[in-house]
Amino acid sequence: MKNFILGALFFLFALPANAQSYKETFDTNSLEWTECAYKNAIGTAVIDKGVMTITSKGELKGLGLLAGKKIRENTFFETHCYAPIDVMKPFEISAKVNIKQLASDRLVGLVFNYRDNGNFYCFSFNDDFVSFRRFEDGDIVGEVSQGIKWSQKRREDMDWTLTSDGDTLVFKIDGVSILTIRYMPLSYAGVGFYTYGNQELVVDEIEFRQ
Repeated sequence: MKNFILGALFFLFALPANAQSYKETFDTNSLEWTECAYKNAIGTAVIDKGVMTITSKGELKGLGLLAGKKIRENTFFETHCYAPIDVMKPFEISAKVNIKQLASDRLVGLVFNYRDNGNFYCFSFNDDFVSFRRFEDGDIVGEVSQGIKWSQKRREDMDWTLTSDGDTLVFKIDGVSILTIRYMPLSYAGVGFYTYGNQELVVDEIEFRQ
């Protein structure tokens, strides 16, 4: 607890006294988020009724060895915007989200340092583990993972927070740090959300503070 308090105080002092914030409530698409509403085998990202909903699918590949057993290849889907922050300086990103189901093949996550669809960083998790991954040209070129032990039954409504002090990245769920990463320089202001497998993520709002 002492370390958590000291870390929180350090981040507050790292931000300038005249810190600015911008909140996206999805009443409009003010940050020009990428959307995809048409039906396809991969997924969709739609802003409607004040929320962003990202859905990925398990693509049907055929029948398995057991008669009638369907095999699906999991897909991932992302949506992003270009955040109104300078990622070279300390910042905080917070989001209010809703997730109903998680499993080993059903993940959700926060995308950042996004350049394009094949080059970005991502914190993703399910009910058992959380991972930080670096994607380059569509391939995972680096990963740090650890298990998650929820203090109580996981809530469907969550608060996510990503903080950077220039040297360290901290990903928190409901105020609790679940993974800390060092030595990962940031270059791009692209930020977004990620789903994998037969998954749906609803985002109520996201706020950028610097």
